[in-house]
Amino acid sequence: MKFQIECNTNKSRQVCLICQQNLQINEARLVVCNDQGDGYGDICHQCIAKGGNWIQYQLQEFSNKLLATK
Repeated sequence: MKFQIECNTNKSRQVCLICQQNLQINEARLVVCNDQGDGYGDICHQCIAKGGNWIQYQLQEFSNKLLATK
């Protein structure tokens, strides 16, 4: 899993991948992607502010939940 910072050409509302809150994306967006570059979703500014280690832990928990449902 990796992060991509992208220019935002679509100013529509998104939902944060971690906290599920609605967010308005402005000029740039942080997208969680797989190693092939396929995007999973955006991360809001409040979650970004909590730091990389916190985000990594949350995404690992999210991944574990997905694997448990298969």
